[in-house]
Amino acid sequence: MAKQGDGATIDPRDALAHQMAQRYKAYSDYKGVLDERGNALIEANEKSGPRSKAYMALEEKLKREDSQLLKIKSAVRRPLSRWHVRSWIIVLVGLGLALLEAPANKFLFDVALQSSGFVSYTVSAGVTAFLLFLAHFAGRSIRQVWSDFRSRVIVSSVLVFVLCIGAAGVIIGVLTVARAAFASQGGTIGDLMTGIQDHITSFGPLGALFAALSDTAALVLACINLGGFVTTFVIAFFSHDSDRDFDHAQSAVDYLEKQMSKVHTEYLRQRSRIIKNFAPDLVGFAGTHAEANGRVVQLKTRMGLPLDEDDRFVLTDLDQMAEDADRRHAVDEFEPEPPPAAGARAEPVVTSLKERRRSTGTEP
Repeated sequence: MAKQGDGATIDPRDALAHQMAQRYKAYSDYKGVLDERGNALIEANEKSGPRSKAYMALEEKLKREDSQLLKIKSAVRRPLSRWHVRSWIIVLVGLGLALLEAPANKFLFDVALQSSGFVSYTVSAGVTAFLLFLAHFAGRSIRQVWSDFRSRVIVSSVLVFVLCIGAAGVIIGVLTVARAAFASQGGTIGDLMTGIQDHITSFGPLGALFAALSDTAALVLACINLGGFVTTFVIAFFSHDSDRDFDHAQSAVDYLEKQMSKVHTEYLRQRSRIIKNFAPDLVGFAGTHAEANGRVVQLKTRMGLPLDEDDRFVLTDLDQMAEDADRRHAVDEFEPEPPPAAGARAEPVVTSLKERRRSTGTEP
């Protein structure tokens, strides 16, 4: 008979029953927390994970675009040919060119708008941005005149190129002639228009342009505008593939993959937060179970009782069981597997969109 601290004796069988009850309670509590965590993970999955409407819609679009890209690749039979220029780099280059061109054009808009402040600078920046857009579409269009996929000339690309080059030439020419015809800092918009008209009447459109280039200020203005146009034109030309359909399909796939990656990353962040919140309870109940189980084993050993499967059971194996079930479900439903949790062996997770596409067999 065991003795308590006050001298009273305790039946070992009663002590064993008490410890087994403590062990079972810790087991039940641990399993309850696992169930709560599983429900929370399922809810997160259905709200923003692979089971969510947003994710499935993106995945369906990506499958269609992947199919179209594969169809084009089978016809084109060559790798994509374009510079891999990131969007933010193109934006920075565009801003840099705008900062160079807008101040050069500002003087003319000061006269035209009778203002030397923010308004004329904004209009100048807008005209500069329009020139850069024309350069971008001109560069892309002339790059994509012939289609390997359709095996014919893309007439629309030729027309867009001609229109963009024509419009840009007119704008740059007018700005150059205007700068040469109106070199003073005073006057009105009427004086500016009169000066331009006189130059065109005297020399003709092309003659007026060549005559304007003899003026240093007009020459500098033309070089700045033309330099920005050519730079943007070259970037647009080499950052697109020569086949418009191939280029568009690849861009669509890249865009959808980025969108899916954002959704998937947010889902993983939510999963990690859920697992972190439940980890302390799992650690606590696992510790209580281990302590009670150790006492059960000790008492059974003293009493000469054989150990059973419950005595050898490791509570954290419940997480391993959940992992196995999730893996079987992942094979059938293409669901990602759960991530590891502190204090218990929790579910592994698909940590990237590329890994998920590889596991589902949709990687191009």
